[in-house]
Amino acid sequence: MRKLLYVGACALMLIATGTIAGALYLRSYRAGSVQRVPVGRDGVIFIVTDNVRADHTSLCDYSRPTTPALTALAAAPGAVSTCRAYAPGSWTLPSHASYFTGFAVVQHLAHEYGGAVEDHSGTRIISRTLKKHEITLAETFAARGYQTTLVSANPVLSASMGLAQGYRYGKVAKTFGELDAPELVDEVKRVLREDLDPMGGPLFLTVNLADAHTPWKAIPADHDWLPRRKRVRYDAEKGGDNWKMYLQKQMSEPERTSFLSHVTDVYDYGIERADVGVAAVIATVREAGWCRDDCRIVVTSDHGEFIGEHRLIDHGFYTWEENANVFVVAQGVEVTSLPEPFPGVALHDLVLNGRLPDPLPSVEAWAWPHVRRAGHCGGNAFSSMSVARWTGLIKEMWLDGDYYRFDLATDPHELGAAGGVPDAGFSGLKALLELQSTREGVEDARMMETLEAAGYVE
Repeated sequence: MRKLLYVGACALMLIATGTIAGALYLRSYRAGSVQRVPVGRDGVIFIVTDNVRADHTSLCDYSRPTTPALTALAAAPGAVSTCRAYAPGSWTLPSHASYFTGFAVVQHLAHEYGGAVEDHSGTRIISRTLKKHEITLAETFAARGYQTTLVSANPVLSASMGLAQGYRYGKVAKTFGELDAPELVDEVKRVLREDLDPMGGPLFLTVNLADAHTPWKAIPADHDWLPRRKRVRYDAEKGGDNWKMYLQKQMSEPERTSFLSHVTDVYDYGIERADVGVAAVIATVREAGWCRDDCRIVVTSDHGEFIGEHRLIDHGFYTWEENANVFVVAQGVEVTSLPEPFPGVALHDLVLNGRLPDPLPSVEAWAWPHVRRAGHCGGNAFSSMSVARWTGLIKEMWLDGDYYRFDLATDPHELGAAGGVPDAGFSGLKALLELQSTREGVEDARMMETLEAAGYVE
């Protein structure tokens, strides 16, 4: 009996000692005086550099040094990359929903548009959030024992849009500019130190860096390769705003040239700031012990930006190359190369398992009109309904009732369309596009508040 009591007392002392040691370690970790002890599986980091088109990254041979961090990441041993990836949707909500679920936009139906294009007045926005029954990356990682964390500078990645489901920790900005790259990195540091359990499961971190999204910051006078510039903020409601004047074709040629030069500079500055953010996020996670040699890192964008191409400015609601073509860089994955063109929906499997789905989905992009914005610019933009499909360097696009076929090898800027007739497969995509534009929807109050804060609804 005495022996049993002695053994029991020793066991209790060990448990108590372990509990006290664990509490002391956690306290020291929270205070930043000790590092995380690497245990178990390694982390997964998924970074979306919002609004970055591929051809404005030095990763993809742009003449300006906008993305040295991405270039270095792609050049590291074992990394894979492509400059011919295509976002599934034309703006933040549909593309992220596809990345998170692995479904095409016409399957998850998370997007928004408004009424009849022919009548811009009095229309309501048809809003569709990502539904709760859809299984997201975060939910799957959580089921696997990961600590799921979302830090987003884009307000659209919120609970009201359905994109935050499955994430336990983190923060989503309420407006653009609240979490620019430096503040976002500080928030990542805070979450890692204060919220996560250092002895718990591995990290799944999703980050949205929105420095390349309007409103764009002013360029300081001491910048190495850009001239000093004032900030740019589009305002569809404001009379005389450059956004409206450009799209309403009220600018002279010198005014257009000056305006587009200004936009190009601040946009490139935004991309550079996002690139710095990518490097800082990865360094922060590594230094905190959550990302070791086997850490999986995937970086991409959700759509691009027009800077005068096709007489357009801004982004969304189009499938032209400038809006659709993005990049992908990945480390710690099992694949040795990425197919080109690359379907954006395949990012789901690449992030989740480090592999590509089999079979590989077709390369498609979807866009519906936003008639309130169309009304603001006199119907000169945002009134198109479009679907595109890429096969090799051949691009097919249905836009406003017309079929276009481009050979991107000889016509990368889509200046002229080749003749032809769509096959049954592409005709099916067109039918799905038109079907979605006629379905009933609801104007969800929480979603509308988020979109208004983000500047998507005026």
